[in-house]
Amino acid sequence: MTDDRELISVRLGKLGLGTRREEEIVRELGEYLADHTAALEARGVAKEAAAREALDSVSNWSELRNEIVSAETEETTMNYRTKVLWLPALCAVTLSNGLVALMQIFGRPPDSYWLGAAGKSMEVIGAFIVPWLISQSVVGAIAAYWSRRAGGTVRYQLLAALSPAIVLLGLFLLVIPSSILLHKHALHNIRLNAFMIVTLTWVLLPAVPLLIGAAPFLRRSQAQA
Repeated sequence: MTDDRELISVRLGKLGLGTRREEEIVRELGEYLADHTAALEARGVAKEAAAREALDSVSNWSELRNEIVSAETEETTMNYRTKVLWLPALCAVTLSNGLVALMQIFGRPPDSYWLGAAGKSMEVIGAFIVPWLISQSVVGAIAAYWSRRAGGTVRYQLLAALSPAIVLLGLFLLVIPSSILLHKHALHNIRLNAFMIVTLTWVLLPAVPLLIGAAPFLRRSQAQA
């Protein structure tokens, strides 16, 4: 069996996937070819001939090596991005939106902020927006810390922390221009002003506490170091 694995390793060549992983792949291939050899022997083929036929069943070792490397690289990349970006970002977006919902349910509804008189607008902002903005520092800290612990680079930590603001910006960039195009009778300057207001309130302002919360964790992880 050891000689078979050495022969498989020679035919495959270096995979560039790390010593441990390459040993696992060679072992798995060896077990597969051993099962193939045993099946041939059960059909009456001599042991040495069965072993040669099992090895010869791999018609192109170079192509097999390329397929293994491609599959391993793609799987590693997807798993890495999922751990260091998508999962922390999903957690941050869910937590941020959940806090909005809780404050709308248990706090004063923001039905007239930015739209009524100055005194009324400031009162609603103080009752709803400010507590939510403060909470975003915790959201940013959680996302950045999660990404760093998972081995993410500083760039991924930053993207994960800012994901609530990034998602809302993408939503506004999609919805508001579409609204302008679909409702051509409306004054564009009114809708553009609305776009600027909601972008300031829900994107730029939250981005500040998100960054403040993430700042202590924006450094290279131990894995990256």
